[in-house]
Amino acid sequence: MSSRPVRSPPHLPTRIELLVLGLYPALLLFGALFSFVSPETRASPYDPVRQSHYPPEKAPSYFARKDNILNVFFVKRGWAWITIAFFVFWATHPAVTRKDWGSRIKAVMRWASVTTWWIFVTQWFFGPGLVDRGFMLTGGRCEREIGELIAEVFSASACKASGGKWKGGHDISGHVFLLVLGSYFLIQEVGWVVVRSTKAVEDERCVLMDDGAIKSAAVEAPPDKREDVQVLTNVFEALAFGGKFAAVVIGLSVWMLLMTAIYFHTWFEKLTGLLTALAESQAPVSSRSSSQGPSGSKSPRTFRDNMTALPDSMSSVKVPANLPELVKAAFDRAVASGDVNFFATQVTLINVNSIPFQLRFSPALAKKPNAPQPAPAPVPPTPSTVSTATPTDAAQKPLFNPFAPPIPPPMLVTHLEPSHNLILNKFAIIPEHFILATHAFKEQTHLLEAADLEVAYQCIEVYHSYHNSKNDKGGELFVFFNSGPHSGASQPHRHLQLLRVNRMKEGLSSNDANIWTVLAGELCRDEVRSRLPFRVFAEQIRNGDGIVKPLHDVYLRLYRKACEAVLGTANTAATGVGQVSGEASISYNLGMTRDVMVVVPRIAEGQAVVADVDGQRQEVGRLALNGTVLAGTALVKTQAEWDALRAEPQQILEVLGRIGVPNIQAPALL
Repeated sequence: MSSRPVRSPPHLPTRIELLVLGLYPALLLFGALFSFVSPETRASPYDPVRQSHYPPEKAPSYFARKDNILNVFFVKRGWAWITIAFFVFWATHPAVTRKDWGSRIKAVMRWASVTTWWIFVTQWFFGPGLVDRGFMLTGGRCEREIGELIAEVFSASACKASGGKWKGGHDISGHVFLLVLGSYFLIQEVGWVVVRSTKAVEDERCVLMDDGAIKSAAVEAPPDKREDVQVLTNVFEALAFGGKFAAVVIGLSVWMLLMTAIYFHTWFEKLTGLLTALAESQAPVSSRSSSQGPSGSKSPRTFRDNMTALPDSMSSVKVPANLPELVKAAFDRAVASGDVNFFATQVTLINVNSIPFQLRFSPALAKKPNAPQPAPAPVPPTPSTVSTATPTDAAQKPLFNPFAPPIPPPMLVTHLEPSHNLILNKFAIIPEHFILATHAFKEQTHLLEAADLEVAYQCIEVYHSYHNSKNDKGGELFVFFNSGPHSGASQPHRHLQLLRVNRMKEGLSSNDANIWTVLAGELCRDEVRSRLPFRVFAEQIRNGDGIVKPLHDVYLRLYRKACEAVLGTANTAATGVGQVSGEASISYNLGMTRDVMVVVPRIAEGQAVVADVDGQRQEVGRLALNGTVLAGTALVKTQAEWDALRAEPQQILEVLGRIGVPNIQAPALL
């Protein structure tokens, strides 16, 4: 009987949230005990009307005086400081500024929600605020020194202005309310960014699915972003300027909460102030995620959980706006100097189940060194027969790592500090083929991190914007990734590959160039997927309003579906449905355009190509496929393969049917 991970109830705070929330009653309890055992505090006279030690000269501490500098300039203006801290973070921190404006507006809406509660409690609630209403409902009144009742005074501030004293009722501690509400709001906005970027703890949030199942929010709830994409070295680095400013405000709030706990208000007034603050901080908000498929997920969340304004990454990488110029210039120089081997190809278009498929021929590329690959799976996959990718299956590391720093200057397009490099592909059959590689060594067989996808998508967007500005509609990029021994991967250092679509059309006739499009961009259509002989999993990465979904969440959903297709649902569940990092359980290819992400599970790299030789069917080569299969392209390296596949294009269909999980919907013939 396999053990299942314990799920956090979606309606309740997570473990780390409970630890943070526990700080507040702990501070109030410590303050009450300290005031009880401290001789100075017990000896100092306390005025219950002023809710402080009085007169000031007999106060047991500087912070027991209402005129202390932090009380006057910080607490009395507390919500202004909370607001400033939030908007400094909102306007400067990379975790927020890299998001779309729709999500950033939601962050402001969260601030507005908490601010509205602060106004209702302390300032105005269709008349007096809730603090003043509660005071009057419990018998409080405004009286002069001689005991005269002042009529028509309904708030503490108005009472003080009229020369009276606010007496007789229960006064919810406004200081405790403000300091708890404000500091916890900032902790929610800033703290989870730091936690995820440093991978200090695992995100334990869960969502409630329509069928009643509780699933990990990291995979099932696209609005809730994971930010563990790039592991920063320390909390100080992860905070950045906006986070550090907010941390100072949080620290001052906690300190003044402790001072309030020791020197001001009764214990019951402080308790009601705490409960009033937490009533808003933990109010459940039910919202529906935009998960793929007919069954979405309902995610009843606390205020912090509705974090759609925070990005899917803590990456501070900025892709230069002139990237197309940099790539072209670097490629032209490297080809001229011989640092890049550019192999001219012949190309033809083949009809594969009514899908236009490029077949390219480059005999010179046969000299390119290949990493050793395992034998293909001889039979269609079942949970008991499929060979999966494990650390011991991975291709051996070559002695030379072309992606390890320092990158040879002729091969370098640009550094994307601090995490990635853009490098030319040394063996190119498509002009300007370049590579996005991690700066530090990371395994190609491990799951992608969100920063990898985010930076790759930035490149896509930069190319799109650059060429649109020049009225050139041919500037789109296709990104692909090979992972695992059956995927066509040749290097163990993590890298994604990028190809400009118009350069992929070079060599085609004008008519064929108009017919051929990147296959991945069509794979959200059922009628196209059904014609492929292997199963693929695709999802639109833009919402209906054009806002890009959290890329890492989309990737994890597609990866999980691919695992279920190869391993079966039971085996996938046993290995961890919510896997978000570490060694991939299967071989697969990923393809991405500006609008679509696609994952295809792989069980073989390719298959033999046969032809009639002296009246007998003989093997004349092998057709091996990598992630460019999701663009709708294939490459052969010998004349015999080229001739055989053009003469018998159905062989391409047969190879496609062997490399992945068979698609039972696909037609059997071309």
